[in-house]
Amino acid sequence: MKKVLKISIFVLFIISTLNLSAQKYAIEAGYLNPNQSGPLVSTTYFNGIRLGGNASFDLKNNLSLLTGVLYSVVYSDKLQGYPNSTNVTYKTLGHFLDIPLRINYTYPITKNLSVFGFAGPNINIGLYQGQTISSTQTYLPSNPLYVAPGFTELYKASLLNRLNLQIGAGGGVQWNKFQLKGGYDFGITNLNKINTGNIYQKGWYVSFVYQF
Repeated sequence: MKKVLKISIFVLFIISTLNLSAQKYAIEAGYLNPNQSGPLVSTTYFNGIRLGGNASFDLKNNLSLLTGVLYSVVYSDKLQGYPNSTNVTYKTLGHFLDIPLRINYTYPITKNLSVFGFAGPNINIGLYQGQTISSTQTYLPSNPLYVAPGFTELYKASLLNRLNLQIGAGGGVQWNKFQLKGGYDFGITNLNKINTGNIYQKGWYVSFVYQF
């Protein structure tokens, strides 16, 4: 947790310093569909919303540097089936911060209309991930298939890493000060803190952006 805080504070400091000379600011809101998966675990799909702000810095040849801070709330309701028609339900609520650092290329079509594409890293920071487990199982705790019901905050229980480094790409269209964009981020950091195989978080998003 201390390492994550140091990294996030450092990145936010750099962003706040750069923002003093940013050419464009914007607010952003949208939908995201991340998932957590690994070779030894079943995939957990989330649905959520994101809101935040970004700043862009003009470079050369229609290139610009885009960064910002985005806050996301996601939710998952996952049903896992077991023999004898029993099942386990995992309900998970997550809160995240995203700090992207993208290189953006813009291609103007008319005076007011353009298309763009971007790529680069994203720092995804887990703030909270609470999971409630309910079960219809009748297994004894000694059974390998047994899953204990209850509530767990996955970061505080040291089951997941908070820091998730991602690489992503995307694109969109801009008309005047309005943008519609989408993209996909691939997680490259193993989030699993216990010895049950790697877990990676990735997913797509779509956002509406207003520049001012």
